[in-house]
Amino acid sequence: MTVRAERMVHGGLCLAYAGGATLMVDGALPGELVEAALTHRKGRTWFARTERALEASPDRTVPPCPYVPECGGCQLQHVAYPRQLDLKRQIVLDAMRRAGVAAPAPRLHGMEDPWHYRWRGELHVIPGEAGVRDAALGFNRARSWRKVAVDDCLIHHPRIAGSLPRLRELARRAGSPALTVLHVTVGEEGRELLLRAKPAAAMDRAVVDEMASALPAPERWSLDLTTLRWRGRTFRVSPESFIQVSWGRLDALYGRALAGLGDLGGRRVVDAYAGIGVLSTVLAETAREVVCIESNRSAARMGRLNARINDVAGRLRYVAEPVEEALPRVAAEAPVDALVLDPPRAGCEGRVTAWLALAGPPRIVYISCDPATLARDLHLLVTSGPYTVEALDLVDMFPQTHHVECVAVLGRR
Repeated sequence: MTVRAERMVHGGLCLAYAGGATLMVDGALPGELVEAALTHRKGRTWFARTERALEASPDRTVPPCPYVPECGGCQLQHVAYPRQLDLKRQIVLDAMRRAGVAAPAPRLHGMEDPWHYRWRGELHVIPGEAGVRDAALGFNRARSWRKVAVDDCLIHHPRIAGSLPRLRELARRAGSPALTVLHVTVGEEGRELLLRAKPAAAMDRAVVDEMASALPAPERWSLDLTTLRWRGRTFRVSPESFIQVSWGRLDALYGRALAGLGDLGGRRVVDAYAGIGVLSTVLAETAREVVCIESNRSAARMGRLNARINDVAGRLRYVAEPVEEALPRVAAEAPVDALVLDPPRAGCEGRVTAWLALAGPPRIVYISCDPATLARDLHLLVTSGPYTVEALDLVDMFPQTHHVECVAVLGRR
């Protein structure tokens, strides 16, 4: 069928209409007339993929990756990078408009080189005819749980992409039939790969050690810990630790958060959803006290270690509880001058935003990876609560994909 793509929505799909039906079209650009093939339906909405552009946008480009459009890792390789940034800005603004949130014009921060930025990857093990013994590695297919095997990836760090042949050999030699995923993280400034198998027992550590001993210098493999660095600080990371996968762009994201918090000298700061304490460690160098709230006890232990490594343990402490339970109690101990929110994709639990609207601190910096849940939470804080959005930054940490990070700075009226 032939349809006219109208606007892009979060997820990289374009909204279109045909014969009274609503369509979400993959691989299109707003304004294009495309020939599309229906793939499936959810409720009253049909989903389709672009077969060819009959009236192509001037921003359409040929994807350099041979696995597009089968691979589901990238949704926007057919879009010139400047237009990718503009589309992400429009999607964030649309989310704010729909939620009724008044915000200043967002500042947009793109990448100078929008490739090879992922320092962490999840490689699916795809069994062959002999099972894991001739397995391939790859990713989920677009809009599917089925897998597509790859020999390269243009958005992963060169250490990951260049190691794919050895990692495939590792899966074949060290993996049991239960092995489903190889989780890899780049550490030690690109020299080391931190490996994790899913399930953990599905990998023979002796074979990993044997293969690691044969790696050409300076390459290394680790199964336990690795080291990452930011702004001269050192952070120990375990395979289970949450990190920003675009580690090389960390300053663009956390730099916006630090600017939004302003001078923290003598102030008490709470870092909610603190993870392993990367941002908290820098905050603690100037703040009087930083209280990290993190429900994952493994992450809290790693965060305490990182505080000691960076000589800020005397001004940084962890509360290993859910944010919705710990935040009111931490605020009751002493006044909170500023709060950092960096929740998972689902956003803040309702009790968190409700408490903030009633008794929140003078300044909040909200870091979000999902425009829809950010707009939902800001609606309560701004429309129903006493806050004003003073600044909004969009940081593109994931070029070629629909994902975008936002940093919202809120002041209490």
